[in-house]
Amino acid sequence: MSNAAIKQNPNLASPSRPPSVETQDALDDVQADFSPIEELKADADEFARGEDPYHEDSRGAEQAFEAAVEAAKLGDEERAVAHYLKAAKLAENAHEWYLSAVACHRVGDFLTDPKPPADLARAFRMYRRAIASYERCGMLREARDLSYLLMAIRMQRPRELNLNNFHRIQLFLFWATAGFGFRPLRVIATALVVVFLYAAIFWGIGGVIASKSGETADFWHSLYFSGITFATVGYGDFIPAPHGQMLALTEGAIGAFTIAFFVAVFANWLNKV
Repeated sequence: MSNAAIKQNPNLASPSRPPSVETQDALDDVQADFSPIEELKADADEFARGEDPYHEDSRGAEQAFEAAVEAAKLGDEERAVAHYLKAAKLAENAHEWYLSAVACHRVGDFLTDPKPPADLARAFRMYRRAIASYERCGMLREARDLSYLLMAIRMQRPRELNLNNFHRIQLFLFWATAGFGFRPLRVIATALVVVFLYAAIFWGIGGVIASKSGETADFWHSLYFSGITFATVGYGDFIPAPHGQMLALTEGAIGAFTIAFFVAVFANWLNKV
């Protein structure tokens, strides 16, 4: 978070985090949803004392969160983490999911910092609790962004998580082709790259011929053939040459998988909008 943003609003003070992450920058004052509204505070307090079993936990969560923000501003990270954890626990007890999400999120931000009190495994657990709390209070975009961050950290810091090389390659490919399942347009871009790549190969080896004349296709007809093969359409006006048949088979298989993959990623994105 930028120093300018913190100066404009002290309540934005939060732990360091990866440079690409911009979380909670738009927060003003974080308050418990079920705490009394200022204009109706007297009546609400009187009602809460008699009817609301979560009232004290809501107030306690707010106070702990405020104490954590003050500790973060003073650079006392250990005390800030302790207060954020207390705020998160009280907020969960009171079903104050927004306050719980922000508190867990900030604890995770502290614990992903390489300097003490760093604890990546625990940071992931806090992030997952924050994601669940964001979803419970309907903040799906925040849940999606934090889920993306979680996967990005896994890809960026595999040694600390003891990930083997195969898992690292999987994460990289998942990021490159689909943005960890949150970027459907990236799947389309991947499909276009595959179509152009196969077109270049077909053209280079003379692997596509016109079905009627038997003439070798030029690049643009090779691109057309690659596209309809990827889309598993196949009109029959161009066919693979004998030495290009296995190549066409692999492209068709990749195309069928990619189309299904796009549907899954797009559905996941819609569910998190």
